[in-house]
Amino acid sequence: MEVISEEHLGTATGFRYWSGDLHRPEVVLRAGRRRFSAVLEERRADGTLVLSVEDLRRLDDLVDDAGGEGGARLGLAFRADEVRFARQKAAPLFTTDYAVDRSARVIEARFALDQAVGGQHLLPEPIAASVRSGTLFRRPRRVSVTRLSPYHGEFVADDSGRCLSPGMVVVIDLWLPWSGELRLHAQVTACQDAFGGGRFAFRIVNEGSVKRAAVVLAGTVEGFGFAALKAVGVPPGQVTKYLTVRTVSDPTAFQQALRVRLAGNRDFGRLAGVRDGSVVADHLDAHSVTFVCCLGDKPLGTGRLVVNGGDRALSEIETQTQGLPEKVWAGGFVEVSRLAIHPDYRGAGVIVALFREVARLAFNLDCRYLILDAIGKLVPIYERIGAKRLPIVKTHPYSKETVRVLAIDIGKQLSRIDRRLISWQYVFGPVLKHHMRTSSPRSLSRLVRGLGNIPFWIKRLLSRVA
Repeated sequence: MEVISEEHLGTATGFRYWSGDLHRPEVVLRAGRRRFSAVLEERRADGTLVLSVEDLRRLDDLVDDAGGEGGARLGLAFRADEVRFARQKAAPLFTTDYAVDRSARVIEARFALDQAVGGQHLLPEPIAASVRSGTLFRRPRRVSVTRLSPYHGEFVADDSGRCLSPGMVVVIDLWLPWSGELRLHAQVTACQDAFGGGRFAFRIVNEGSVKRAAVVLAGTVEGFGFAALKAVGVPPGQVTKYLTVRTVSDPTAFQQALRVRLAGNRDFGRLAGVRDGSVVADHLDAHSVTFVCCLGDKPLGTGRLVVNGGDRALSEIETQTQGLPEKVWAGGFVEVSRLAIHPDYRGAGVIVALFREVARLAFNLDCRYLILDAIGKLVPIYERIGAKRLPIVKTHPYSKETVRVLAIDIGKQLSRIDRRLISWQYVFGPVLKHHMRTSSPRSLSRLVRGLGNIPFWIKRLLSRVA
């Protein structure tokens, strides 16, 4: 075991830094059909492993099989990881860049970092994580994951930690505010000391970790959408639990909403030449509750509720058509508009998350009706959750398409049970449960009359047990 340096604190005291933290783990080497043991003596700053071999015949066989040093592939796996290799069907780490020193009875094996980190996404912000290995005794490392793909990645550490070496199987525990802890099983493939710390490349070694890495990317990396999730075997519906909805409360969030609003419309062939999200803003945004559905830090969908307060000038439908029925004005309503989903994230629960937020806001704004408009192919979707067509049509604000105007009577939906019950409960049941737990039931009870209280109580019960 080599002494790397000696530091003197005074005339009588000092300390020594040992190259591998006094870990000398056994390594299993493979060359063709041959298999033999070695001991890791040192991991150098460039990631080179110095492996001692007791049996000289093994070194001679290695040179003979290769026809010269470094000619054959040399496979490496740590003894402590053999059970993991068998369970996870992982492969040893291979290299052809090695040298045999027969006189010193060592093999120097090198693993190129630059080749190991190709094809990965640079994360917008490093993700804090801890790394531990079964080869090392109680040596968890605090690291930051900086690059990631579903199959490979890179992390950096503040100290070089010479005991962590290429070939070791590690557990990487990531933590993100929107997902909590996600665990990746990986193998270090290369490393290099730099700026007082270390860079480590790794490859992911089991299917579950591949899927979890893809979820991280879906919530952090621009352009990694639901299609990319499907490509690695993750149904987009599995990330629904990570969706969050935020009410717009600052200019940055509002710009996010506008960008999604624009992207959603461009996917339908509207506003093809427009790149500036401010084009889809209008005067009603100042009288609206705008919200954004996010996966991690990425905005996926948006919508708004225009709060008119009885002012007919603040209803887009009222001003652009022959007018809404008087009963709608008498009962009070909010207008749902500018619903949009980014084209990379359709079909996995985003619209449900948006409509649950619509219902939550409507319950708290104490109104009876939700008014919205939709192009023809979307009308049946809204009808499944209780929307009724009004005898009104209008023109889409960003195209010449004709859109239908629909209304959801919250009071009627609470006081009836029909064939749409399952769809209604799926979308609105969680919102009803939350509202009844956190607010006075009178705000909704006043919308229900007579025998309608029976279906209302049934829906409340179903929401509580769901």
